Amino acid sequence: MANKNSIINFKNGFNGGTRANRFVVVPSWPTKVPYTQSDATFKMVSASLPGTQINTIPVPYRGRMLLLPGDRQYSTWAVGIYDDNNTQNLWKSMHTWSELMDGHYNHLVDSNDFNYDTLQKTWIVKQLDANGGLLKTITLYKCWPSVVGEVELNMGDAGFSSFSTTLTFDYLKIQDNYNN
Repeated sequence: MANKNSIINFKNGFNGGTRANRFVVVPSWPTKVPYTQSDATFKMVSASLPGTQINTIPVPYRGRMLLLPGDRQYSTWAVGIYDDNNTQNLWKSMHTWSELMDGHYNHLVDSNDFNYDTLQKTWIVKQLDANGGLLKTITLYKCWPSVVGEVELNMGDAGFSSFSTTLTFDYLKIQDNYNN
């Protein structure tokens, strides 16, 4: 009789796993932020599949706590981006977008207080398999940069500069592409 916990059974059921470096982020920008969308997809250093949480509502009942599902809460979403020095600089573009959401100097929303609809955009994260095939697509709705990270300058570092940006979003949709 074959052992259920054998390395051969594990290997046969593993299916290769997913790779952390196989992803594409497809951003979209407000019209007042001049950036070429396709160029940005290749400058993402790191991203994640965003987390969600369903909070609990404790209800006391006869000396015990009954835990019921409450509201869903979405985490913020952090991405790492290569800094570049061309005219469509991503760090500058993120600051321009942030400025439209809440002005640095005047503390105003671009045009008027009800303009958020045109400033919150849809971003897409595509997780790829080892051969570049699409595994899943996560669409983040109503994204905007809540934190634009610093670009560290260091005379002793010969590598490329990068920065992190934290995007806040209202909700997400997950599309499974395993069987497509």
